[in-house]
Amino acid sequence: MSTVLQLKEEWFEKLNGWYQGIILGGLFALVFWIYSESSLPVGSNCAWLASPGTDFLALLGAALCMWRGKLHNDFWVAAFGACVTVIHICQFVMAKSPF
Repeated sequence: MSTVLQLKEEWFEKLNGWYQGIILGGLFALVFWIYSESSLPVGSNCAWLASPGTDFLALLGAALCMWRGKLHNDFWVAAFGACVTVIHICQFVMAKSPF
């Protein structure tokens, strides 16, 4: 096996555990959110806020992903749930905050 493939497999093996998935998934989503917001023109009208029902279902699905990630100790499922949660919270705060 080549050294690159071996290093890649070792790296994926280190990404183990739901707790790590929630932390890294949340950090990734926050960095993604900050980057995507900084790429928008100042004063642009962002009509990306979904209806409250859609946000509720997205957060429910994300909570289920994080719970399933914990139940099965699955890094990727927990990280996905954390990403969805953080992005929806950021959208809600930006659209509803007075700042």
